[in-house]
Amino acid sequence: MLYQVVVALSIISTAAQRPADPTDMHLDPAFPQFMKFMTDFRNGVPYSSAAETLGRFTAFKANLQLIGERNAKGQETHGITKFADLTREEFKAQYLTLRPPTANALRSMKQLDHLVQANYTAASTDWCAKGACTPVKNQGQCGSCWAFSATEQLESQYYQTYGKLIELSPQQLTSCDPNCGGCNGGNPINAWIYVNSFGGQESESDYPYVSGVTKQTGSCSSKIAEVTEAVGADVGYFIAQRPAQESNMLKQIGLSPMSIAVDAELWQTYTGGIIGPKSGCGTTIDHAVQVTGYNAEGNYWIVRNSWGPNWGESGFVYLTYGDNVCGITSQATITVPEVVGKLDL
Repeated sequence: MLYQVVVALSIISTAAQRPADPTDMHLDPAFPQFMKFMTDFRNGVPYSSAAETLGRFTAFKANLQLIGERNAKGQETHGITKFADLTREEFKAQYLTLRPPTANALRSMKQLDHLVQANYTAASTDWCAKGACTPVKNQGQCGSCWAFSATEQLESQYYQTYGKLIELSPQQLTSCDPNCGGCNGGNPINAWIYVNSFGGQESESDYPYVSGVTKQTGSCSSKIAEVTEAVGADVGYFIAQRPAQESNMLKQIGLSPMSIAVDAELWQTYTGGIIGPKSGCGTTIDHAVQVTGYNAEGNYWIVRNSWGPNWGESGFVYLTYGDNVCGITSQATITVPEVVGKLDL
């Protein structure tokens, strides 16, 4: 009798350790939400196998728990996003791919210290509303955030300098910059060094972005004859590199947008609102984006991401000013655009 009980307990224990049967997923209370996620973000396209479906559903449920924890902590809102079927490790590996600048890139940058006090105040500014931003881009399934941040900053400052908004090619940077790793990561400062050394950057129409779909860095096919702008000899300036310099950024936003680096692990589930110091957003920078404005009434930064308009608040995220939220002060930079090539102004 004792032997039978031991055997029975062993069978129960073994069964409990087994992965759930994919055919039983529909009995899970979270399954309807998973199906809606597939409809909303995968157009109903099924996964390649039952095993992959089970794995994605398991990651999805873990993210549901994470969403609940994050909503209980911060003032911003979290929910089901296009990344809800990725584990935190997968999300970081695919999208949070910022690399440090090279030593040569750092030497090329100058420090622009506005010498403003910590209690400096500024009026609301929205450079996208002023026409200085191209539409929100989508880097897709490629770790090329750095290329988009670098390109967007050049586009915005080119518009400010010459009065013409042009869409430049992040694909050129992704495929051609030898100091970055393409879909495996890079840094906007490195990208500007490449643009400077090559003699310019091509337009999006001449060198369209495809790595988001192919998931590949691709081979370089840039043509110097097709470049439309370049980075000036000074390359760029640091606006902030530490929390005490966030007031420098507040001064700069009245003059131009900025390329910045942040810790974006929290952003996997972000759906809206203002991320503040209580959110638990880290300061280990891993993602490059662009600050495009500041809201004085709400005291928050307006940040443009490169994950498409169906993420966050139409592609944007808001971070409170004054608390170095998400490490926003770690690498705030601007560049120096100049006319070259065939651009007809």
